[in-house]
Amino acid sequence: MPIFVSVLMVVQALTYREAPADSVLHVRLTNAVGSFASRPGSAVDGVLIAPVKIDGETVLPVGTMVHGHVKSVRRIGLGILHETASLDLTFDSVSLPGGASLPVSTKVASVDNGREEVMPSGEIREGRSTASWGNHAAHLLRDAMLLDVHAQIAAWAVKSVVMQVPEPEIYLPTGAELTLVLSTPVRTLFVSNADDDSRGFTEDERVSLEPVVAEVPERAFTPRTKKADSGRPADLVNVLLIGSREQISAAFTAAGWTLAQPSSRRSDLESAFAATFDRADRNAPMSSLRINNAAPDMAWEKGFNDVSKRHHIRLWKMAETWDGQELWAAAATRDVEIGFLRPGHVVTHRVEEQVDHERDKIAWDLAYASCADAMDWWDRPAVPHFTRNATGDRMLTDGELVVVKVNDCLHPRGVASGHDTLPMHGGRFQRILRREILSTRSDLIRDNIYWRAYEGVRILVASIQSHRRTPEPDAAPKRTLATRLQPGGLTSFVSFR
Repeated sequence: MPIFVSVLMVVQALTYREAPADSVLHVRLTNAVGSFASRPGSAVDGVLIAPVKIDGETVLPVGTMVHGHVKSVRRIGLGILHETASLDLTFDSVSLPGGASLPVSTKVASVDNGREEVMPSGEIREGRSTASWGNHAAHLLRDAMLLDVHAQIAAWAVKSVVMQVPEPEIYLPTGAELTLVLSTPVRTLFVSNADDDSRGFTEDERVSLEPVVAEVPERAFTPRTKKADSGRPADLVNVLLIGSREQISAAFTAAGWTLAQPSSRRSDLESAFAATFDRADRNAPMSSLRINNAAPDMAWEKGFNDVSKRHHIRLWKMAETWDGQELWAAAATRDVEIGFLRPGHVVTHRVEEQVDHERDKIAWDLAYASCADAMDWWDRPAVPHFTRNATGDRMLTDGELVVVKVNDCLHPRGVASGHDTLPMHGGRFQRILRREILSTRSDLIRDNIYWRAYEGVRILVASIQSHRRTPEPDAAPKRTLATRLQPGGLTSFVSFR
């Protein structure tokens, strides 16, 4: 009997793999969820779009279904009781592609939307709609105009008609992406790496690619100036794509990315208005970077419901080819917030410190869309593991370059779902009434020296903490001094953001 138990334990050790607590799960929703129409107990499902790997071995493969429900929800409605919406989602089981189902314990770490914030408890909370820069401008304009009744009417018209507030209810449509972290370990049967959607390069292919990889530039630079002939070192080049322009365009389009429009007065003005009014601009222009003094040949991005955050990648066509196919060097980073008074820019984005996360997201997004024939990671010892970009942001990397060979993407895989039928908000009259109530509430609560003093202190503390550490989207959020300045007992009906 002891021999049998020993053999059984050995077999389990060889066939089982364990994903430890704090493992990251990148999930794409397969049904919509929102604070206006969802109710506690409503089902929420998603699909794993990147594998969970431990020591190079796949524990949870791409395509694993993640199941959960709405734990609690706070809707705004007319805005009489609440200023901000919230959603608390619980994902408690997974279904492997082979059909096996496993219980899990997870917590939401981040959501790919601009105005939403994930609290340390895992609750998703919408930012206050009356906190936009446009609404602040309306307050200043009103203060300057409040001289008589006619001016008050004009100020009301400016704030109510011109200064629109963004949608205050939370709405995550089908295809929205969440990052979850495991609260407890999950033990699964061993899954072969061959089950991944794209293969690795063969040994012969790797040998022939070695001189090609050696020619890939290490990083991009800002445009030349009179003070710096070569420009300042900027983003790291961390992606190499193999394929034609048409293949790459089809692959990114199938993966849900959009082509960034060139920078112009009009596009820059549109982005400025989007930032002022907390609106989306899903093909916003990118700042100019150079490789060998050449501008990018393509730029792709995945934007959210405002412009403060986005995924993005710049691509340069290389002179070399491989096996008769075009090569594209690319720099991928993730914008996580808007920064002010940065070196060389008055207003620009800050990038995620762990730049490898965006590099890997590019690869797995293309693989999930069934648009990658092969992909692999190459070590580049000469690339520094710590550096800074042109605006001073920290960049940490393992130095590897991901190489992806794309295909024609004739049969892309998307999220299998029809059109979303979940209502985002109420009717037109209800939205107008809600806007006026929220605006009036904001005036009554915040149009005084006490609130403005508190808000100034909180913004200063948050800015200092943000300057010291860039937000990490793949890590569970932690309580900070800025969040402690928000009384928990009052946040259900007054927003302190």
